[in-house]
Amino acid sequence: MKKLIVLIILLAAVVLIFVLPLAPETSDTERVIVDHTLQVTVHPSCFEEAGLTNYIDEVSFSNAMENYEYEISGECSEEKLQAGRTSVLSRIMEK
Repeated sequence: MKKLIVLIILLAAVVLIFVLPLAPETSDTERVIVDHTLQVTVHPSCFEEAGLTNYIDEVSFSNAMENYEYEISGECSEEKLQAGRTSVLSRIMEK
């Protein structure tokens, strides 16, 4: 009986780890482009449509958000660089 209770608790813990929003929506190490003239952050796949100046730099997403605090520019970048948390299962399924 005690083994069954322990097994149920462990199973519930594993399910909660996969379902609760624990993982960041966008990885902190994901590379982004920052334009220091326009003071914006852009996802690399949205570079062509962003209309950036020549004063750009490539940094990690966490560095861009913490040190520069620039806005995310354009719908494309906003879609790909979402702040917040998501479940571990969703992150596994999207890759």
